[in-house]
Amino acid sequence: MNSPPLTRHQRHRQRTRDQLIQAAVELTLEKGYEAVTVQEITDRADLGRGTFYIHFKDKEDVLWTAIQIGLHETEAEAHSHIKDVPILAHVEYYYYLNIFHHAERQRGLYRVMLGKLGSSNLKARVQDYFVSAIQADISLLPKQLFSEFKVPKEILIQVVTGAVMQLMLWWLETPNSYSPEQMAEMLYETLHHQKASEAA
Repeated sequence: MNSPPLTRHQRHRQRTRDQLIQAAVELTLEKGYEAVTVQEITDRADLGRGTFYIHFKDKEDVLWTAIQIGLHETEAEAHSHIKDVPILAHVEYYYYLNIFHHAERQRGLYRVMLGKLGSSNLKARVQDYFVSAIQADISLLPKQLFSEFKVPKEILIQVVTGAVMQLMLWWLETPNSYSPEQMAEMLYETLHHQKASEAA
């Protein structure tokens, strides 16, 4: 069922939030999280300081909101693509590929999420999100996703999360010419000990 259209007030409120989010991400990429102030965010967004606090608690709150939007998009796309993968196919490859494609499109946001320009607290929250998401996805597709691994599930989830996050950070912040497809293929081969093209 389709959601009802937003009212004029709701559209205005959403535009204001979007302006603040965009300003916060831009400034963090330019200066680093620690150097950014709420006043700079509101100046960049051309909004009043009081307006900021109507929508967000502090600068971590506005960035975490931006990150959650990006992570939810990644998760929704992953679920959409996985539904089209044949049973017992190399579903993990498509899982990784979706993440790298989204990171490529949202490069700045992912650098704020994972890189040195962000904060250790934000990175920890992103890691916790990935852990919960992978755990939920394994429960959703227990016979398809990471089913060949026999280690305890809690260990598997930590290994996959760490590998995905660290490799993605390297890819985004180190000059290289690897495509999302190449990154997903190499991650798949490293963790699953076969090429995705050779998987049954």
